[in-house]
Amino acid sequence: MTDIWERLKTESRPVCLYGTGNGADKIIDKMILDGSIGKVKGVFASSDFIRNKKFRGYQIESYEALRERFPEMLVLICFGTKRPEVLENIWRIAAEQEVLAPEVPVYGDEIFDSAYYLQHKDELDKVRSLLADELSVKTFDILIENKLSGRIDILKDCETTEEEETSLLGPVKGCFLDLGAYNGDTVAKYCSAFRGIDNIIAVEPDIRNFRKLEANTQGLNIRLINSLISDSEGEVFIGGKGGRGISESREGRNLIHTDTVDNILSGERPAFIKMDVEGNELKALAGAAGTIGKYKPAMHIAAYHKSGDLFEIPLRVLELNNSYKIYLRHTRHIPAWDTDLIFV
Repeated sequence: MTDIWERLKTESRPVCLYGTGNGADKIIDKMILDGSIGKVKGVFASSDFIRNKKFRGYQIESYEALRERFPEMLVLICFGTKRPEVLENIWRIAAEQEVLAPEVPVYGDEIFDSAYYLQHKDELDKVRSLLADELSVKTFDILIENKLSGRIDILKDCETTEEEETSLLGPVKGCFLDLGAYNGDTVAKYCSAFRGIDNIIAVEPDIRNFRKLEANTQGLNIRLINSLISDSEGEVFIGGKGGRGISESREGRNLIHTDTVDNILSGERPAFIKMDVEGNELKALAGAAGTIGKYKPAMHIAAYHKSGDLFEIPLRVLELNNSYKIYLRHTRHIPAWDTDLIFV
């Protein structure tokens, strides 16, 4: 099985990177490790990011400038987006060049290449066999192909809408626990979708986002908690660069309080848990073991932060409560972020 990284070793066309930042760093680091970095002949970005800047020793250019030098190139997408205008630009470039999006994890260092796939094939096959409907299986197969090949065109074949995704949860009445509440966007979304929600607990670790959450949820019956959801109560350093990139680290600029679902709820029964905790999902599940085992709340869990999310999260949930049906959905995004596991 040849993956995108093996293919890059023998690529004859100039390789140009679209985007800078963490994703580009990880792609460059992987290509250095593989000995294929010499294939990279340029880096481009939108006009707002050029301004005579350099990235990893490459002058940041426009796509048009690189196209003049390299009429035929292989373009690697190095960032994530669902913004319509950016997606439109990606597809415009894809009409002229081959465009791929290498799979690099948002968190962690394990890359989903062919060796990783073969190492975890048994767990992946098990999860595939447990999926509850045809669209889940189709989505699973396409995501695996996408991770290995980097092809973005195939993602269109499994895209669904947030409304369809939400419909799988059924009517939700009672307590809604929003883990990784950001600025209140998903509080608004689910309160609109489920009028039966009468009690909200929203947890957000980043203080800037937390202040927006406070401002955007005034007037609701809501309990706001400025903590990082984990497997124990205590304190950890914030890793990453803030924003939605909050995760546990051994060192960082600031200490932040951690808490668990079981501790926060103190025996209260949740109807629904949304979990998007930036790579801390497995620890969050460990800290929710009592709640999940006893009450089996409906759950919507992000499954794209780490390479193992597709199999580690569902297998862990089933260890806690084996009566769940599991659905897998992907809404429009390049690369294949906004991929979620839904447990009912």
